[in-house]
Amino acid sequence: MLKLTSIFHNILIMTVYRAPSGNFNLFLERLDDILKLFYRVGSKLILCGDINVDYLTENEKKRQLDTVLLTYNLAPIVYFPTRTQGTSSTAIDNIFLDTSTFFNYTISPLYNRLADHDSQLRIINDLNMQPHNHCTHTIRSLNTYSVEEFKTKLSYESWESVFSHNENTNVDTLFNSFLNDYLRSFYASFPPRKIAVRSNNNSWITPGIRTSCKRKRFIYLLTKNSDDTNLKNYYKQYCKTLTTIIKEA
Repeated sequence: MLKLTSIFHNILIMTVYRAPSGNFNLFLERLDDILKLFYRVGSKLILCGDINVDYLTENEKKRQLDTVLLTYNLAPIVYFPTRTQGTSSTAIDNIFLDTSTFFNYTISPLYNRLADHDSQLRIINDLNMQPHNHCTHTIRSLNTYSVEEFKTKLSYESWESVFSHNENTNVDTLFNSFLNDYLRSFYASFPPRKIAVRSNNNSWITPGIRTSCKRKRFIYLLTKNSDDTNLKNYYKQYCKTLTTIIKEA
């Protein structure tokens, strides 16, 4: 897994391999567990690799995999041959991403001639991500070490500028002399430093959207153990409707 983080975006790139002879249902379960572990609202997830599911034909494994990935808004973008043997061409290597976020991109085959699988080159031209709002605060570090340092500086202070004045000196002048000496030690012991504070930019996630996402997850779990065609069609339509609402938010 590769994590790309900046103040503008947070991208997780995951690679996966599925052996052709492996247990497909177990693969789906493990993949779902991993995506559930790393998927976060605000993080942009990209899944890629050799999954040994052909996307040039309609098949049951493709449908089941799409059903799992759709719960994380991940859709395939490779629909050209990635492996050719004789007269047989298949697209068993793919890249899955959220096309509502990565909407301006190009995808093309890359013939490296190093293996019987061709590479895929994806170029992201734009990211539909608003920069996080940041503000800067100035703080001073108060800890055991800095407090002890400050107390030590004060213990060595002679306060000569305060006590050297005669009794007719204005009280304000004496106080300003004291304050200057005090602040000099204070600023030396507790230097200011700036920190960036990130504001919460998830106001678009309304309680209704949160509830709908939980319901989508619940319906998906029902479809995993059901052969009800009406339920599966309802789930697909529910996902499309929810995706539209999230885009408009």
